[in-house]
Amino acid sequence: MPNQFEDNQPMSPMDDPGEGRAIDSGDVNPEVIDSSSVATAEAPAAAPEVVQLDSGTIRSAMLRHLITLQWSWNYERMQALGYAYSMLPVINKVYKTKPERIAAMKRHLQFYNTNPQVGSPPIFGATVAMEAQREAQVVDSLKVGLMGPLAGIGDTIQAILYRPFIAVIAASLAFSGSVGGPLLMFLSGLGWTILMFPLFWFGYRRGLGLAKEVAEGGIVSRVTDIATVVGMIVIGGFIPSILGKVVVPLTYKSTQTLQGQTKTVEVAVQQTLDTILPFMIPVALVALAYVLLRRFKLSPVWVLIILAVLGFVLGALGILGIKAA
Repeated sequence: MPNQFEDNQPMSPMDDPGEGRAIDSGDVNPEVIDSSSVATAEAPAAAPEVVQLDSGTIRSAMLRHLITLQWSWNYERMQALGYAYSMLPVINKVYKTKPERIAAMKRHLQFYNTNPQVGSPPIFGATVAMEAQREAQVVDSLKVGLMGPLAGIGDTIQAILYRPFIAVIAASLAFSGSVGGPLLMFLSGLGWTILMFPLFWFGYRRGLGLAKEVAEGGIVSRVTDIATVVGMIVIGGFIPSILGKVVVPLTYKSTQTLQGQTKTVEVAVQQTLDTILPFMIPVALVALAYVLLRRFKLSPVWVLIILAVLGFVLGALGILGIKAA
C-alpha cells in the first residue's frame, strides 16, 4: 500500500526541487540566515534631512505672505493660492527634485482661510519652521488645526474690540471736519500690517508648540469673552456722543401754581425724558437695532434700512429731530 504522505517527505540535499516547486518557509534553515540581512531589513527608515533656512529665504517667504496672501482670494479655496505662493521660496530650498516640489505645492493648495493679520502670520511662521524639517503631515495638521481658532481670536479682536472703537473716534473727528478721522483709519490699518512681522517670528520660533498652547490654554474662549465684554462697553459709551443729538422736539403745556399764582408754561418733552433717563432716545434706538438683529434675525443691512426709514418718517412728522449745536 503506497504511503499517502509520500509527496510531503523531506528531500535530501542532493535532490533537485524542480522548477515548479515553490520554496516553503519550512525548507529554510533559520541557522544559516545572514544576520546582517535581517538587520538591514528591520532597520528604521532614515530621518528626513533637516534644512537650515537662510535669512533671505525666510524673509522672502514672510514678505510674500504679508503682501500676497489675499491677492488671489477665491470662493473655492480662499487664501490657499496666496499661501502656496508665499511658501514657494521655502519649498524650493527644502526640496531638490521636481516631484517633491510638486507634492509640496499640492499640499499647500488645499483649502485655507483664517484672519489675515492676526491668525495667519503665526500659522505661516510655524509651518515654515516645520517645512524645513520636512514634516509634511505636521505642517498640514498645523494649518488645519490652527486656522479656525486663530480666526476666531483675530476676528473677535478686530471686528468686536478694536475696529468699532477706532471707527467711532474717526467718525467723530470726521463729523467735526478734522482730517484726523481718515488719518486715524489709515494709521490703524498700517499698525495691523506692522503687527504681522512679530507674529510671524513668534510662530516661527514656537513651531509645533504653538498648536499645543492654543489648544490647551483656552486662549480662544478667554479672548472671545474679554473682547465681547469690552466691545459692548465701548459701544455703550459712544451712544451719547454719536446719537446724543437725536431728540424729541415736541412740547406740551403744563399748568403750574407758584406763590398762589397759576401759570401755564410750555415744557419740552425732551426735558421730561432727560429727568427720567438721560439719552433715552439714543438708547432706545440702539435697543431697537439689537432686537432686530438678535430676535428677528435681520441682517445689518436691513436694520440700517429700517432705522433710516424710521428716521425720515419720524423727522417729517416732527417727532424726532436734531438738537442744535
